[in-house]
Amino acid sequence: MSNYNILFDAEAAVQEIVPRVVERHRAKGILTWNRLHRLEEEVMSEVSSSGRFSKRLLEIIFAPAAVSYPNDDRLASFDGHDFVPVVFGPIEKAWHHVH
Repeated sequence: MSNYNILFDAEAAVQEIVPRVVERHRAKGILTWNRLHRLEEEVMSEVSSSGRFSKRLLEIIFAPAAVSYPNDDRLASFDGHDFVPVVFGPIEKAWHHVH
């Protein structure tokens, strides 16, 4: 049961960090796939630096390489994607909230 709670704790940590990370980038224009990946890296770095979560858990909540989302300057959109990584959803929501 503790693994179950740690997953929610990690998601809560992401939810807490995302608005700060998005705020630092909000003036840079639209949310592109490239920018989304950079924001995800910043969030991951901050969550990881807390030392509270294992590398394996972080790999679960961040976008897996196998899902191969674009990484270019097109507008980021999850239309047509069946899976939205735990971190991408809050980033997209926060981005649109501040714009």
